[in-house]
Amino acid sequence: MPRNDYPKISIRSKNELAKHISSKTLPYDTALRLIKDVLANFNRYWYDSSASEPEKGKFVRSAVGTPLNILLKLIDQKVLAPHDHLIPDFIFGGVSGKNHIQAAYHLLGKRRDRTLLGLDIKRFFEQIDQKRIFYLFYSKCGCSVEGANLLAQLCCVPLGPKNSRNAGTSIARGFATSPRLALWSNLDTFIKISWVVKKKLKGHDPRIAIFVDDIGIDASRVTSEKMEEVFKKIENVLVNFDHNQKLPLNPDKKKMQLHSIRAEHLGLKLGRNKLSMGKKSRSRKDKVKDSHSKASSDVERSDLKRRKIAYYKYQQQINKVQTKNS
Repeated sequence: MPRNDYPKISIRSKNELAKHISSKTLPYDTALRLIKDVLANFNRYWYDSSASEPEKGKFVRSAVGTPLNILLKLIDQKVLAPHDHLIPDFIFGGVSGKNHIQAAYHLLGKRRDRTLLGLDIKRFFEQIDQKRIFYLFYSKCGCSVEGANLLAQLCCVPLGPKNSRNAGTSIARGFATSPRLALWSNLDTFIKISWVVKKKLKGHDPRIAIFVDDIGIDASRVTSEKMEEVFKKIENVLVNFDHNQKLPLNPDKKKMQLHSIRAEHLGLKLGRNKLSMGKKSRSRKDKVKDSHSKASSDVERSDLKRRKIAYYKYQQQINKVQTKNS
């Protein structure tokens, strides 16, 4: 089941990385200086974002406003993104031109009486350590030891809060490169999950959509016992298929829902051949609409109008995906 069509990156040194990211607006010499500067000042160029959730062990890292941010975006755009065409069609996170709306729509299927199984990988980014990223670049993507070490070093940070002297490292939640690296470093496992779903739910119009750490499985006229069996198989794959990369699920986020009652995935309600805003988004939209009519100042009205427009645009995005695929 392991694939042979991984990206052929073949970077062997700082010089070759500089060639990959250089352009008319970023000459080779300037690109090389950028890489050397980031390597020399790496720890100064990133910080913990206020969006972090320490109580959950999730630390969002930011490099905004630094040369590291520029370099990471270049690596993502010039080294990783050109290979998006190799990614299977059931994967939607970390891929150009795909989003969570498309992932949810992909689950709708063509047959009636559908059941959704929603799963969430626990602390996904934090599970993927620097050794794993080195292995990806060296063993799968054709980089040399030096090139693989270079790329892994640039894309990973220590676990826990910054300067906590934690011995472990992982891809950085918040870095531009992380969604694609999380995908590519676990692609064989995701393909195995897709195979399991299609085999176990054959004849039930099975659908699977993976969006970063969210896994959605949807099928027609299937019993809850059958879906539970599928869940156990997937759980086993995530923990045991690749002994070098265990990906335990978050038990608190497992859900099994009937479309006929109310099924939501990625914040969207799944109906019969139709998507709509989920309960939280719709409630917030209604609250904003109500507050706008009662606003007492121009500043408040302006802010609420901006938020109303944002919800309107979100609905337009949902409509666009449905129109395109109908």
